[in-house]
Amino acid sequence: MSAPYTVVLIEDDADLRALTRATLQFTAGWDVMTAASGPEGLEVVRRVRPDAVIVDLMMPDMDGYEVCENLTGDPETAGTPVVFLTARKRVDEARMRAVGAVGVIFKPFEPERLATQIQQLCEGSGLE
Repeated sequence: MSAPYTVVLIEDDADLRALTRATLQFTAGWDVMTAASGPEGLEVVRRVRPDAVIVDLMMPDMDGYEVCENLTGDPETAGTPVVFLTARKRVDEARMRAVGAVGVIFKPFEPERLATQIQQLCEGSGLE
């Protein structure tokens, strides 16, 4: 990936979605498309073909694991790095690896570091 990134942010909390989008646009100059649910996010990802996907782990209807499984299971989107965003302090790293996520960022995140964290995860220093 080359900066500026194009990312799709899938987050059901409208305030956090707006804050995260503004943070990535302001601090890194990224182009950020948003979605409020997993199904909507999958549609946006398939239409936009982003450099990365950032997805809330806990959402109604379709959680982050399911979104990631859908993306990594589709040849059209399988190469798109997926980063989880969660307020949970413990995550199932084995399950994250199994669905193909490159890493996780915990809420609350440090706005000035968010873009760097995402970029590092997407460029290979993710889950081992």
